[in-house]
Amino acid sequence: MLDVIGENLGVIFVMLVIMWSLQFGLTYLQMKKYTKRLKVIRQDGLTSVGMTGGKYKGRTYGILTVDENNQVIHAEKMAGWTNFSNLRPVPDLVGLNLDQILDEKLELPISNKLRLAFRTAANDLLDAREKGLNKNSTTEDLYELSESDDSSKEVLPEKPETEKS
Repeated sequence: MLDVIGENLGVIFVMLVIMWSLQFGLTYLQMKKYTKRLKVIRQDGLTSVGMTGGKYKGRTYGILTVDENNQVIHAEKMAGWTNFSNLRPVPDLVGLNLDQILDEKLELPISNKLRLAFRTAANDLLDAREKGLNKNSTTEDLYELSESDDSSKEVLPEKPETEKS
């Protein structure tokens, strides 16, 4: 058995490199599709992404976009173990208010795991509203608001230096 592995070690190594490269390429394509879709839905309102799950149980992402009245305009999910997972609409949440999504007593026709992801996104959206952010807010606005808030310094990277001419 060890002789077979020893004789084919180069082939095994090449196969591992090919499989790793394939996984990297598929992940890149998934990320590209995800980012493209996120850019489209961010144009309609303030958007947040919530996540639940882990490495071995599979991750679930819930994306919410809300209008000025915190009504859900877009609700999409991405779940699964593979790189072939795509964003899929969740029409049952469109039209709900963020408070309704956060209400534990209200039954929603989605799984508990997906509900947790959407709750995380809803909480983030309410926090952003409290800080005065809207769909036109930039990263610079977020840094300015975070300078007075010590809790966000753990989440945000250091503010990039801008060159002055």
